[in-house]
Amino acid sequence: MTASILVVEDELSIQRGLQDQLEREGYRVAVAGSVAQALVALAARPDLVVLDRRLPDGDGLQVLQDLRARGDRTAVIVLSARGLPDDRVQGLEGGADDYVGKPFHLRELLARIKAVLQRAGEAPAAGAATIAVGESVLDVGARVLRRGNAVVELARMEFELLLYLARQPGRTVPRNELLDRVWGHDRFPTTRTIDYHVLSLRKKVERDPTAPRHLVTVHRVGYRFDP
Repeated sequence: MTASILVVEDELSIQRGLQDQLEREGYRVAVAGSVAQALVALAARPDLVVLDRRLPDGDGLQVLQDLRARGDRTAVIVLSARGLPDDRVQGLEGGADDYVGKPFHLRELLARIKAVLQRAGEAPAAGAATIAVGESVLDVGARVLRRGNAVVELARMEFELLLYLARQPGRTVPRNELLDRVWGHDRFPTTRTIDYHVLSLRKKVERDPTAPRHLVTVHRVGYRFDP
């Protein structure tokens, strides 16, 4: 079945350009130019949302927050001129599956859309195990992180990244491998995306995110998971 995409973007040239290109790629596309329009359009339950942050009636992250507050895991790629590290971390911590800065390369955005949709369509493995992550437990079958009786909210790509690392304890995994095996678009020089996700994950799994014990940086190489 053809995937449906909602493009939330108030700049008409970008909105129309993305709509035309995505339709040429075979997607069903709807558009919105404001937070209010996006919240209405979400009733159609798109498979993925491409979400601009700077909208005439507010920050596009309001749309993301509304989705996650309702427990809706619809895939979201934030598209924004606000590309500083703190902005990216804010978006990823808010539940975005990816964050793309403006100006952007169209082929890269299309690859990211394809990768996120592929991940969103993958069913969890039946009877999968749990993995200890410090004081938390990664429930692979349910695709959640638990701390005691509470569920720690993870964005989809945060879960995928943590799972990939946790399945290889003690091994240093290069950033390029993570980009290839987790994101699935290793042709593009976007390894900083991994760093932003790790920063967000540390706040959720580490007792002290400034002195991580489980998600360890290996300088100039990648990351290592220590249970």
